[in-house]
Amino acid sequence: MKTIYLSLVGLSLALISYSQTYTPQKENGWYHIIDGQQDSISCEPIVTVADFTDLRLVYDSFGQPVISGRVSKSKLGKWTDATEKSIGKRIGFVFNDTVITAPQVNARIDSGNFQISAPQGHDLKRIYLQLTSHSQRCQHPFRQRKN
Repeated sequence: MKTIYLSLVGLSLALISYSQTYTPQKENGWYHIIDGQQDSISCEPIVTVADFTDLRLVYDSFGQPVISGRVSKSKLGKWTDATEKSIGKRIGFVFNDTVITAPQVNARIDSGNFQISAPQGHDLKRIYLQLTSHSQRCQHPFRQRKN
């Protein structure tokens, strides 16, 4: 009985230690998706959440939440070039080291607009709240617009 108790205490301490020391490997943002490779996410982001403006939580025609936003003017050229080079390929939105969505790019996106949907059932309301919370803590907060 004492062995089981000590094992549970050790496991609990290991889990607490892991959760306190976890550091994301990828910065939250949009990345190129490289099909056919083991690590299919590019090393460098196209843009990060620090480059987002006008984030909104909206609902699609099926009543599902979608995060809608725009890339800042200072990163618009990079976004436009990256989407043009990605026509017919996928880009992915990575949040806490998880690809939330990876749509195929069908055209150059000059406007800087984007939408984050969650076909895999990710909780976009929670992600939106974390993104807006992050923007309030960082030096370059994005504007939040009401629907």
